[in-house]
Amino acid sequence: MQSQVLSVLITDVSSKAIPRSTDRYQSASLVRSGIIPVAPLIHTFGFTIRTVDLYHKLFVRCARLGMQSFCKSICDIHGVAYKPYLSTQLSAAFDLYIAILNTVRNRTREFLGRQGRDWRMLNACPPCQYRLQEDDKLDVRMIVTMDGNDSLRRVERKEDTLQSVEENGETLPQTSRERMDHRVGGGDYFASRSETNAWAEANWPNADDLPVTDSPAVHVWEEGRCEDRWENMKDTNTVRSSAKFFEHGWFVVLCRHMALLLACDMVKSGELYQYPLCLLSIFLGAEKAEREKRGEQKPNGRLAVVYDIMCKFSKTVRRSPLNSLAIWGMFLPVIGTMHGYAHERVCQLVFLMLYIVGVGLEDGEGCERYFSVTNSLASITRYQSIFHRRQSIAEFVYYHDLQTYSNLSKFIYGNYKQALRIIRTKYLVRSRMQESGISSPEVFYTWLVEEGEYLRNLCKTPPKETIEMEYFAKLDALQSCQRRLAEVCKAWIPYSTTARDKTNALETKHRNEQENERKLIADVQALEERLEISSRWVEGSEEWLKAKKMVGEAGYQKALDKLEGLLVARMFEMGRLNVAGTGNSMLLCLGYKMRKHIAKAMKTRSKSIQAAMKAYNEAAAALRPPRRIIQWEEVLDLTFLSEFDLLRDSREDIRERQWATPKNRQIMLEFFKLIRAEEELQRLHVEIRRLLTFMHDEEHELHIRCAALEVDNPPLALQLQQHFQERNRFNALHRRRLFAIKKLPGFDPHNLIYFRIGTYVGRQNSMTVDEVEEPGDVWLEDADGGEDDEDELNTRWTTVVDAATTDAL
Repeated sequence: MQSQVLSVLITDVSSKAIPRSTDRYQSASLVRSGIIPVAPLIHTFGFTIRTVDLYHKLFVRCARLGMQSFCKSICDIHGVAYKPYLSTQLSAAFDLYIAILNTVRNRTREFLGRQGRDWRMLNACPPCQYRLQEDDKLDVRMIVTMDGNDSLRRVERKEDTLQSVEENGETLPQTSRERMDHRVGGGDYFASRSETNAWAEANWPNADDLPVTDSPAVHVWEEGRCEDRWENMKDTNTVRSSAKFFEHGWFVVLCRHMALLLACDMVKSGELYQYPLCLLSIFLGAEKAEREKRGEQKPNGRLAVVYDIMCKFSKTVRRSPLNSLAIWGMFLPVIGTMHGYAHERVCQLVFLMLYIVGVGLEDGEGCERYFSVTNSLASITRYQSIFHRRQSIAEFVYYHDLQTYSNLSKFIYGNYKQALRIIRTKYLVRSRMQESGISSPEVFYTWLVEEGEYLRNLCKTPPKETIEMEYFAKLDALQSCQRRLAEVCKAWIPYSTTARDKTNALETKHRNEQENERKLIADVQALEERLEISSRWVEGSEEWLKAKKMVGEAGYQKALDKLEGLLVARMFEMGRLNVAGTGNSMLLCLGYKMRKHIAKAMKTRSKSIQAAMKAYNEAAAALRPPRRIIQWEEVLDLTFLSEFDLLRDSREDIRERQWATPKNRQIMLEFFKLIRAEEELQRLHVEIRRLLTFMHDEEHELHIRCAALEVDNPPLALQLQQHFQERNRFNALHRRRLFAIKKLPGFDPHNLIYFRIGTYVGRQNSMTVDEVEEPGDVWLEDADGGEDDEDELNTRWTTVVDAATTDAL
């Protein structure tokens, strides 16, 4: 029986060609009989639906399983030799199977009134988007994260040329030999190429001017140095991609629970800003249209958008045509926790999630975890066609979204548990505040303002100081030139007739030094006129010593920048190398060769760091007063850039400031984590009620819809029941997890009101708010097959948030 079920080859279904007039009827008959044909006209071979369905189920759970490996496994089961054409035939049968699935899904959604990209995008995540009339007002109504990834790049098929073809002396690229395929894969997950191209900066009708206000964000846009640390901030690195790839990767927008809202392909380019601009435009436009259709006003809370290079992207949004829609949607630019600590400190104070009101304990790194899962598609999509690549991604993402739905209550439970654990430390934080003489929490906000002003002043070198340093450098160079000229003149005195004649060499050197002297004197005179100096500085004078000190501090800052850059590279390589030891490590699967390469690079970089540290210490010791000397062990602990920014005290010594002491900075960090934990509880209460209401409404609608269709259209009723069952099978588990929150230490009984059914905003008639029936068996940790894996929770929240926000303060 098993051999018949898993039979790959169905021989002699038709011994002769079928007339064209009956092809489709014959194909339909084969499908109804459980066989999927592999050719449109002559049905000689086919695959059983159960065989194709088996591969489909395996693929969506393990995307690395290719068709060739599956066919070889089936052949091994039957004890027959593998034939290469079987993989091609399985691909054709799989395409037909996916087409049937999509047709059934679309008809079911159409019956429910849930068809279209906009509906799916605005209803992808119940806790984030299933708005209720009883919702508490949140400062941030929704948190989304977006980023690009180049793992799913696809090689473009090109003609093989034995000799280079030239035109006007330049070598022409190889001609593409991609087969024409009018099918569009990806379903409603992807934005089209024309939509993304429309947001290229060259197509903007006009660009808005930046505000002239002296706000912190404007300062970061104009004076920030983050662009030097991020490759995807540099236009030269993102405009083009490698010529061998057509799609260089993809760009995604996710909710904070990692449900995919929208995606697009990065075609023949790197991570251009037109991709996030396009996706945000589609999302905000759909939200605005939905609210206008319901007669609602603009949103109350802000939309927090997390992006690893948000400091520069927010400037692009301000200049782009998206600005008006972003203002309507209350766009809030944010940088995630892990990436945020690679930005300079002044950028962190503006965009880091730790200091953003309303974001809670969210770390904003959902894209990194999402890509660690979808990267498994890379091995099979690298050489697929455009259609098959998108089809594979869309099918994998569809079932990953179901997995995301199954983990919603686990996500809420873990966050609630962590928030309560942080809140229990408030008495300890209060006692530390009293010991340090901190009278009220408002002091911390004052310290942030003072720190921001200090860092902003560091970025502004006064123009007069710059000119004075240049004047000092010219004077120093003039003195050196005059000393060399004097040595050349003295060379004539000991001249002897018996010695080798050096007249030509001395004359040439004398002439060159005289030319240099004239140029330097001209430059010195020009600077003296600009600085309005009546008497030239001389070595040892007060002005000379002051300028010499400023030049020395400039060298100190240069040495500090070099040391900082090397440590930033080390920090990211350490994160990549050690990721296999945390949480979802099995999903990233860093290869042995890559790990070996990174380890070798880190060993080489350690020597560079030691050399840079030596140069820094020499420059620091040369200053008056000397700056802080750093030891090798201390350098290894300086993993966050805020510590380096505090070393930039060239014009002001801040070591005695209250906000600069390590003890006070640690207290300030703990305080802000407490505030974020309280915000997290507020958001989780809203999400709990939304999820409970969504499950109640879905089950109620399933009962009504299926009862109405069972008599008139039983096949559609069956498909409708299976459609609801995809999510409803997890509802019992959700309820057990959510009600287990009541048993957590520190749970406030006043919050039991959030465990009741609410009223969806799209429903006209309000419902009676009932208490949800609590399941008899309370869900406990590790009692359901490891559903609440402690390692994964620690990786998701404790490790990422606590370790990253240590901030080396």
